[in-house]
Amino acid sequence: MRPERTVKRESDIGRRAFPFELLHAKGPATNMRAFHWHDFVELSFVRSGRGTYEIEDKTFRVGPGDVVIINNTERHRVTYHAADPLHETVLHFSPELLTGGPGAGRMDDRYLQLFRYDGAAFANKPRLSEPARRSVRRHVIEIRAEWEGRRPWFELAIKARLLALVSLLLRECGVREPGAPAAVVARRRTIARLEQVLAWLRANYRRPVSLGDIAGRFSMRPSYFSDFFRRNLGVTFTEHLAELRIQESARLLAEGRGSTEAAYACGFNTAAAFYAAFKRVMGVNPGEWLRRRGQSKGV
Repeated sequence: MRPERTVKRESDIGRRAFPFELLHAKGPATNMRAFHWHDFVELSFVRSGRGTYEIEDKTFRVGPGDVVIINNTERHRVTYHAADPLHETVLHFSPELLTGGPGAGRMDDRYLQLFRYDGAAFANKPRLSEPARRSVRRHVIEIRAEWEGRRPWFELAIKARLLALVSLLLRECGVREPGAPAAVVARRRTIARLEQVLAWLRANYRRPVSLGDIAGRFSMRPSYFSDFFRRNLGVTFTEHLAELRIQESARLLAEGRGSTEAAYACGFNTAAAFYAAFKRVMGVNPGEWLRRRGQSKGV
């Protein structure tokens, strides 16, 4: 059901030599009463505050780091409470800025898939990983700097960064490339998900981490996560976590740290668990490992 109150936002974007504009770089977003739509597409990045996007019959709560994607047919509005105003950077541009205009190659036209309804692949508010959020923020900051600086060739610089931003979002949304086999697309998604898991483990292995904790963090059942991990890495989650911890503990031992200090610094709860894991991974106990390195002092 379409919103009753609707206005069309008139714009000359399509008639400009460079069909692009950036809004709300400073100050809060427009707190809208009426729904509107426009002939250009929109990418909004929330810098701070919280608000609500209403797009056709869908409602999305947004906060810092969120991205909202709106195509050139959707009626929408954004609202927020005055006590927590929404600050966002909004990019408006003609679809032809991505495609290069009529007659452009099919490759460029693929970028527009981000703004089309493609079953489950389309999302007005895509779920982004933390690395993706940081990348989006960086791209938006660079686009804003080019837009405000207006240095020579700023149009080309903005288009290049905009294409990089759209490519990132296409990957995060899991939008399938035209003609790409389903198996290839599925494998790419698996690799991307696995990279997120491994990056999180590298950042958090020093603290207590259980199978249930990490499975829940990545929206999987523990049994499914365990199978997913072993199938794609060839080792179990427990084995990989132990190897991360032991490699770090070996580095600390080589620096002259004691075994107990190294054990607790790397996430082991007991000295016995540390010694057992060290021997399993390294083939010898910590003392023997250091003696072979000629560094028996301190163990």
